[in-house]
Amino acid sequence: MKRTTLGIIALVAGLSAPAAAQTQVSAPNTGPFDGVFVEQIGDDNSGSFSQSNAEQNAEVTQDGDDNTVQVTQFGDGDHFAGIDQTGASNLASVTQGGSAQNVAVLTQTGNANTILLSQNDNGLTGSGAGIAQNGTGNLATLIQDGDNNQAILAQNGDNNTMSATQVGADNALEWTQNGNGLPDMSVIQTGGATAIITQGN
Repeated sequence: MKRTTLGIIALVAGLSAPAAAQTQVSAPNTGPFDGVFVEQIGDDNSGSFSQSNAEQNAEVTQDGDDNTVQVTQFGDGDHFAGIDQTGASNLASVTQGGSAQNVAVLTQTGNANTILLSQNDNGLTGSGAGIAQNGTGNLATLIQDGDNNQAILAQNGDNNTMSATQVGADNALEWTQNGNGLPDMSVIQTGGATAIITQGN
C-alpha cells in the first residue's frame, strides 16, 4: 500500500452527480502512515487536530491565506479526513466518531467557503462524504448519523447554501448546485433513502 496525495483524492469530491446515487466515497491507501499530515503554502493558515485512535488519519493541503481546518476524530473507527483548500479564508470543520470507518474527502477552491461535517457510525460498513466547493461564500453542512450513509455534495458558484442530514442506515445523496445564491433545501434522510438533486440558475 502507498500513500495517496490529496491531488488524487480531490478528484473524488469533484465528481458530478451521475444517473444513480450509488457512489461510495472510499479512503485511499495510506500504507503505514497514520496521524496528521499538513502542507501549508501562504500566510496565516491554521489547523487543529484531535485523534483518539492510533490508526486515524488526517491529510490537509492549504494553498493560500487565512484558511482554517478543524478535525476531531474519536472512537475505535479507522477514520480518514482528506482536505484540500486553495484560496483564502476557507473553513473546513470535520468531526468523525464511532467504531466504523468514516471517510471525508473535501475540496475548497475559492474564497470564504465553509464546510461543516459531522459523521458518527457504529455499524459495520462505515459512511462516506465527498464535498467540493468552487467559488466564493458557499456553505455546506452535512450530518451523517448511522451506518453506510453516502453523500456527494458539489457547489459551483457563489453564495450557495446546502444542508443535509442522514439518519439511520443506507442513505444515499448526490446534490449539485450550479449558479449563484441558490437556496438551501434542507434535505433529511431517515433510512434507506436515495436522492439526486441538481439546482441551477
